[in-house]
Amino acid sequence: MKYHPEALEPIVTFLRDIGIGVEFGPGAQNGFLPGVNIHAGVIHVDPETLVGSGDLLHEAGHIAIMPRRFHAQLGSDLEADTHRVIAQEVGEGIPSDPILAAPLQQGELMAQAWSYAAALHIGVPPACVFFPGSYKHHEYEGQHPMERWIESGSHFGLRALATVGMTGYAGLFALMGADNTLPPFPVMSRWVQD
Repeated sequence: MKYHPEALEPIVTFLRDIGIGVEFGPGAQNGFLPGVNIHAGVIHVDPETLVGSGDLLHEAGHIAIMPRRFHAQLGSDLEADTHRVIAQEVGEGIPSDPILAAPLQQGELMAQAWSYAAALHIGVPPACVFFPGSYKHHEYEGQHPMERWIESGSHFGLRALATVGMTGYAGLFALMGADNTLPPFPVMSRWVQD
């Protein structure tokens, strides 16, 4: 593992504590990211081929923003699986329920914001999620651009997580008057959708 191997153990412990399964071994092959794959809602990891420990947090974020009843139906192609399981339940199109609509429309941004909040909660550096090459940012000076966007308070994942009741509104969205009475991001009121 190239980036933040020391964060792997606390990340795995956290994910298991919130009910997201993690297994080590060959099931990690052929995933969307090197060294990590998802089978039936369980994250499989191979530390030898994993690029950064925070990739587990990001993939877990995709699982966490989905209601638990869907977790066992999520696999390697999280975007396609998200669309499929929601369409099977409510039909094609964007559902009226924000808990189902938000992952369809902003799942990637929600997973980014969720993984940032999780890193802070666990006590590992956000750089374990936002490292060179992650999110297609290979060269930059100082802080990773996605991490900087989240910290600016204008990242749309913050708003989407608050809209579905996982955290409170923060940054620009709080200044615009949005309020759901929950503590503001990055404090999470719940880590996984029920």
